[in-house]
Amino acid sequence: MTDRVKSLLLAMEFGTILPMPHMDGVNQDTLSRSMGFFPVTGLALGLILWGFMWTGTHFLTEDATAILGLGVYVLATGALHLDGLSDTFDAFGSRRPPKEALAVMKDSRIGTMGAAALAIVLIGKAVAFAKMPVSGPGPWVVVPVLARTSVVWCMAWSSPARPDGLGALYSRRLSYKTVGGVTVVSLALAAWLLPWYQALIAVMLCMMATVIWVFLTRRRFGGATGDTYGALLELVEWVGFLVLAGGWGYGR
Repeated sequence: MTDRVKSLLLAMEFGTILPMPHMDGVNQDTLSRSMGFFPVTGLALGLILWGFMWTGTHFLTEDATAILGLGVYVLATGALHLDGLSDTFDAFGSRRPPKEALAVMKDSRIGTMGAAALAIVLIGKAVAFAKMPVSGPGPWVVVPVLARTSVVWCMAWSSPARPDGLGALYSRRLSYKTVGGVTVVSLALAAWLLPWYQALIAVMLCMMATVIWVFLTRRRFGGATGDTYGALLELVEWVGFLVLAGGWGYGR
């Protein structure tokens, strides 16, 4: 098995609960390079989501299909990024110094801020899913891909808050060649699957969200962590789905 295939399988294994073949000889280079394939997990998950929604609307109401589709999507990711979202917002709301806030982030218990963030993001996605048409895979695929591309950008633009944390493990050897390849592929996919103005809006929002998030996490925590990466992914998806469902050619 080549290193590239191992990196692809690692990205799928990390970002989904889809069964992957067992791999031997995985090193840190393979692990770091796997982030170049992270948007591929978004493509796979987006197609699964769209396929479920397309099928569900033939048998159920739009609202029921949206709620079930959201459940399928969350289960397919193992709720990993939602966990990062709740942990990050608990740390943001702790009003403690950066080191103590990072300790709050590692606490497995969920607080009020984390629960509120989860509720807002999940309700927003469910509303968006009920509004978006299922005639084509465009927004269903593009938003998950761009959300995962934003994580790669964040890794390139920010420094790790913990030198020994998960964020540092993934970003330490992330090359600009990998970042450039991910960017080109993701932008091309958006331009192919969406009308040009929707693709432009989606990409610009993704970039803006990433820049703002890098600034906020650097100011609050001194850098990024695995949890803040997951939170960024969820926030970009939340914004992307709501925008494309709310009038930019997809609203009803």
